Amino acid sequence: MELFNHQGHGLSVGQTGNQAFFWECGTGKTLLALKLIEYWHAQGIGPALVVCPLSIIDSAWLADCLQFTPGLSVTSLWAKTSAERRKRLREDHDLYVVNVEGLKLLYDDIVARDFGVVIVDESSKMKNPRSQVTKALLSLAGVPFRGSPFRCERPIPHRYVLSGTPAPNDESEYWAQIKFVTGPGHECFHDNFYAFRAEYFHGVPIGCTGQKMYRFRSSMRARFQAAMAPATHVVRKADCLDLPEQIHQIRTVRLCRPERQAYDAFEEDLVLRFGDQMVLGTTALVETMKLRQLTSGFAYAEGGEVIQVGTAKLTELRCLLDEIGPHQIVIWANFRAEIRQLLQALPGAVALWSGTEDREQVIKAFKAGQAQYLIANPQSAGHGLTFVNCHYAVYYSLSYSYELQKQSEDRIHRIGQQVPCEYFYLLAERTVDETIYRTVRKKGDLSRATLAYLRKRHHDQTPRPVTV
Repeated sequence: MELFNHQGHGLSVGQTGNQAFFWECGTGKTLLALKLIEYWHAQGIGPALVVCPLSIIDSAWLADCLQFTPGLSVTSLWAKTSAERRKRLREDHDLYVVNVEGLKLLYDDIVARDFGVVIVDESSKMKNPRSQVTKALLSLAGVPFRGSPFRCERPIPHRYVLSGTPAPNDESEYWAQIKFVTGPGHECFHDNFYAFRAEYFHGVPIGCTGQKMYRFRSSMRARFQAAMAPATHVVRKADCLDLPEQIHQIRTVRLCRPERQAYDAFEEDLVLRFGDQMVLGTTALVETMKLRQLTSGFAYAEGGEVIQVGTAKLTELRCLLDEIGPHQIVIWANFRAEIRQLLQALPGAVALWSGTEDREQVIKAFKAGQAQYLIANPQSAGHGLTFVNCHYAVYYSLSYSYELQKQSEDRIHRIGQQVPCEYFYLLAERTVDETIYRTVRKKGDLSRATLAYLRKRHHDQTPRPVTV
């Protein structure tokens, strides 16, 4: 089996100790993890547990295991009933794959199974130290949590995390991921999150509320990065793969008169009336969400009804699709009303969203070229999927999440892609669309700063393949 040089290097690193693999999406993290599992299996250590989002159990982990490590027996711990999940866990396999919520439900049974290897895919899910999922995972590493319902007398010895966007918001999100691989002890970060935060962050009072927001101490950056370095392995696509370029283009959408009037009126008054229907912005978050909806020509009323104001963005999309021509395209949309509208406007399109009944069938159909357009919600399709059959992506709408934005871009820009990838952003002029676009780019710049430092240790990685 041929691996790229960075994968061979990562495999060697993982064989010598637990590690956080912060590799950009599309660099082959899943294959690396499977080869690590295969290595430990050959040493008589196992079985292995993979914890990942539900959406990629079948399409990424089970499919890749069958393709790249057919000698490993694999099963999914996702089933409709808890009895079936526990039945599968009692079966004799080399690799068990469980979703993050399923981990909590099966926790005691998983501890009793005595796993030798555990891998957390998309480990940024651990960014909240107070969440039950984070506490459950850290307990598998032996990290103590006062008052936690999760107990593990024998921590799983071989532990890895995988993420292309490990800390999309701030440096505090590294803590749980690093503690998971290092285990208890204060040689890297303190076992207690609040002690860690007190060391590296300072509190800024929020008005007269008595609350504080915490900001990273810039003077501690070198110490912070040096502490993380031994436990991390960082790879960028630009450093290790000869992938085609990425081209980003903004398409300006000029709202029609009713859309412009509705948008400006809501921005000014935070309330709109359409006959007997009302659209109300009660908080800054709700206000932003309503403004995002209005840039796509609709709004949800207080009762949940969809009020259609105009179709300027849809008209621009149709023009763009005509220009691109007979090529497959991924169209990213964030609201259910948008997806329903797009499915109606584009006959033959398939979709990955909360309303999808058969995800695997949709994925297979698009990969096989049976559908020209895949309409996808980043929450449903932003992780773990590979669509190198396509090199065009259109953003019908954006979210504030840099993580979801980066993940969605990398669905088509990854190992196997041979053609330059083009991304089109439909931004309504003089609206929140433009602000969100700038904000997402800024967050990306911030998160790359820490990874850039850690990446210096791997400067000799080149894209030539090696045999392992």
